[in-house]
Amino acid sequence: MRFLSLFLLVLILQSCQDRSKTITFTGTIPGAEDKSKVYFQKVNENNQPYDVDTLEVLNGSFTFDIDKVKEAEVGLLNFRNLNVTLVFFIEDKNIEAQFDYNNLYGTNFSGGKENELFTSFKERILEFDKRKTENQQAMNEARNNMSNQDIVRLQTEAAILSNDEQVFKKEFIDKNSNSIIAMMMLNEMISKKEVTLSEVESYLKKRDSNLKENVFYRLVKVNMETLRGANIGNMAPPFSGPDPDGNIISLQDALGKVTLIDFWASWCRPCRVENPNVVRVHNQYKDKGFNIISVSLDRPDQRAQWLKAIEDDKMDWYHVSNLQFWNDPIAREYGVRSIPATFIVDETGKIVAKNLRGPALGRKVGELLSNL
Repeated sequence: MRFLSLFLLVLILQSCQDRSKTITFTGTIPGAEDKSKVYFQKVNENNQPYDVDTLEVLNGSFTFDIDKVKEAEVGLLNFRNLNVTLVFFIEDKNIEAQFDYNNLYGTNFSGGKENELFTSFKERILEFDKRKTENQQAMNEARNNMSNQDIVRLQTEAAILSNDEQVFKKEFIDKNSNSIIAMMMLNEMISKKEVTLSEVESYLKKRDSNLKENVFYRLVKVNMETLRGANIGNMAPPFSGPDPDGNIISLQDALGKVTLIDFWASWCRPCRVENPNVVRVHNQYKDKGFNIISVSLDRPDQRAQWLKAIEDDKMDWYHVSNLQFWNDPIAREYGVRSIPATFIVDETGKIVAKNLRGPALGRKVGELLSNL
């Protein structure tokens, strides 16, 4: 009898110990069919999901246990029949979620600091999404009515809205650099080229060095190397190419106090429309140290058109072209996928602005020269 009591005590203790190593996920999903499947997933080192467990919905709910973790990890719930995957965060707290079968993406998860932080983040992002949708609808209406004044106003509002959203994301990352959500968002912003290398480095410096390097932190460290190219705050990649006389001209040869690197082509109508503005800015500031080097993306059989366009548009500055169209090695080095594309560099060769046109170009050049 004593042996049986001791055996039962050991089982109870083992059960308590096992429970202390897990958390419980409880989900309610009214309307889901009994025995319908939900897949619990995690992500591997390449940020790819893999199945951990297959769950069955019974009486509108499902429950499963997850191993506790010392530092937050990403979990996924995959509703494969609906082609929907939801993100949540695993810590040391039980998790609860109430699902609306008709609006799974609106689900919030409770339990743990990361899930609370993610909920507040999503609320702000949904606000931005709503405003962007309203702006786009108004834009479509303005275009249908051919109201140029409204179109210009709405385009300005869209640009401000996009900038406000990026500012919010950057402030969120800055304030929550220790969270896994911040690393996920930072990795996404790196892929979209919405942050500079110096900004990423600043965020990472604020991160607690004692924290474990989760998969998203490692992805940030790897992917941030893509920002070392032609981005604001970085040194302009050096290049050289043949000028109209066949001489090899380098970026270093063309550098002034402020220099515009201008990607264009004779066949590019928007480029040709912008050229008179570039000429005006050059004429206004060339005696103060403003230089331009234009890189043409003309085709191999368009040398004559390239030279004629330079003369017709009165582009009296440095020119180079490999006449390789979109395969131009300089354009590829600078990540140019559409033209016109411009990069402004200071006298050291550091990129200080990108893709400015119209009055904005002249204002920026004047501002830079006035600060010297």
